[in-house]
Amino acid sequence: MKIKVLLINPFLTVYKDDPAGISPALGLGYLAAYLESNGIEVKVLDIAAEGVNIQKKIGKKVRYGLLETEIFKRIKEFSPKLVGITCQSTLHAKEAMETAELVKKADKNILVVIGGAHPSANPIEVLKDENVDMVVIGEGEVTFLEITQRLEAKKNLNKIIGTFVKNGKKIIKNPGRPFIKDLDALPFPARHLLPMEIYFREMAKNTSYAIRNRPMTVITSRGCPGNCIFCAVKTVWGRMWRGRSPKNVVDEIEVLIKEYRANEIHFIDDSISVDKKRLEGICDEIIKRKLDIKWTTPNGIAVWLLDEKLLVKMKKAGCYRLTFGLESGNYETLNNFIGKHYDYDKAKQIINFASKIGLWTIGTFIIGFPYEKKDSIEDTINFAIATDLDFAVFYIANPFPGTPMYEIYLKNKLLPSNNAFEVVRGCGTKYFSHKELTKIQGEAFSRFLESRRKNPLRFLNKIRSVEDLFYIIKLGKNLSKLFLNKTLVKKRGIAALWR
Repeated sequence: MKIKVLLINPFLTVYKDDPAGISPALGLGYLAAYLESNGIEVKVLDIAAEGVNIQKKIGKKVRYGLLETEIFKRIKEFSPKLVGITCQSTLHAKEAMETAELVKKADKNILVVIGGAHPSANPIEVLKDENVDMVVIGEGEVTFLEITQRLEAKKNLNKIIGTFVKNGKKIIKNPGRPFIKDLDALPFPARHLLPMEIYFREMAKNTSYAIRNRPMTVITSRGCPGNCIFCAVKTVWGRMWRGRSPKNVVDEIEVLIKEYRANEIHFIDDSISVDKKRLEGICDEIIKRKLDIKWTTPNGIAVWLLDEKLLVKMKKAGCYRLTFGLESGNYETLNNFIGKHYDYDKAKQIINFASKIGLWTIGTFIIGFPYEKKDSIEDTINFAIATDLDFAVFYIANPFPGTPMYEIYLKNKLLPSNNAFEVVRGCGTKYFSHKELTKIQGEAFSRFLESRRKNPLRFLNKIRSVEDLFYIIKLGKNLSKLFLNKTLVKKRGIAALWR
């Protein structure tokens, strides 16, 4: 008996002063494409995107998403036997559980499966919810297809590798599934099943830093070989990095240009530059095909893996902005706590050269690690100012389940007494309360802004075309808002520009 599969992206809840941040659910897109390529009838319901204009106030937060009546209607009309719900962050676990509850209310016989970073890190906790039947651990395509095929054949679901399964009051833990080695073998995300025009509209509206008006996201690799103490990437992708071929990546970009009129690409890899030859190959393909595209790396790129020759080629291929995950300006914190290693002087040289050839540069930093003192935080702020970065974003350390840092917070009793999953903007440390860290964060933003305001002419180097001129005017307007609104600076700082 053929069955139908519904994949759901849940509600989205954010603080009132944060943008909705609606972007394509590429994880579900990949899952849907893989199922379709194997003859499965599948639909995607993006509750947050399709209901972005429907807002519900919840305390200091706002929830975006379709009304429950509409969700029930969609489920009943499609009549799926299997529903997959994505939960990419612990911060949004509550919404995923609420979605599972709605599915069971619509039809208690539907098999509800949840996957993503949060359930991969907390499978047993997730399965305690009465509305969740199974959890997919790690990479989902092959595992979810096997679930679908076995359900369709009415076979036992208890021993599928890559899953945790609820069997009465017992939870069955199965071995992890090996990662897909050849990512080129995967079909491109099933964007035809996603509300693409909503994504384009919301991304253009909320990502006020985009140089063009139809930006779209692409993932060229999976995993990261790094071992940063705060990073939850390994819960899904492990530490084994795998990259798609340059041809495969640029083929997808061409599809986005031709079918969706995309004119800007955001590569949202966790580590796009692990293989420098591959990244250079992507640039060569873009140049060879004469694609009129601009692109950037909003999730960060490893500054220590770049060189001047590669930066020049990246610029020629349409790169206009780079985000560097620099984390800390204190050597002890960077190397001995975080576990990230790069040379500060080399980083400054690469940032300086990138700026020199007209690339916009952003540095992301984290303050408020559990044992971090004020002098370490000062080193980070001073390092950001001392570089040639155009902008800097300072985040407060946030302990996510599944990371070594979470265990440190747990061991030292630094997590809130209430549900730790509610922690969104960091928590207190051994030396600072969360309120004190928020104040320091605001001061860091303000000091960096002031350092750049003293020399506004430095930005003129970015103007190499009429498009560049209009872009700098656009950014100037946003910066003016920050300078005029000190409260906004304290709450969100320059991060307001880059979301």
